[in-house]
Amino acid sequence: MKQFIELQSKFVETTQRAKHLTQTIMQREQDIRRSALTGQEMSGLPEDVGCYKGIGRCFIKEPMTAVMSNLEESMKGCSEEIEKAKSQKEYMQKTLNETETNIKELLQGNEVLSRELLQSGYMV
Repeated sequence: MKQFIELQSKFVETTQRAKHLTQTIMQREQDIRRSALTGQEMSGLPEDVGCYKGIGRCFIKEPMTAVMSNLEESMKGCSEEIEKAKSQKEYMQKTLNETETNIKELLQGNEVLSRELLQSGYMV
């Protein structure tokens, strides 16, 4: 019973981490799209137009080249984070499959445990 509970908690924890990584990937992809769209809109403006960068609750005037380079750096950073999160998610998926297999093997190999879990409401 103890081994089943440990495997079940590992399964739940891994699932939650994988969902968090999925959310991180989606948010970084949205950040990339936003930065690309902002850069695209700004590229049509003349070079001497004043640009303002939001910092907290205020705006600071910066040259357009600085703002464009910040956008490019932001997109690169987000791309790197996405790749890192995807590799972590792939590892989590492997761990999840392994844990699920271990739970199935544990239940198939132990009829008494299966009946006990069924009586206590863990299994349907």
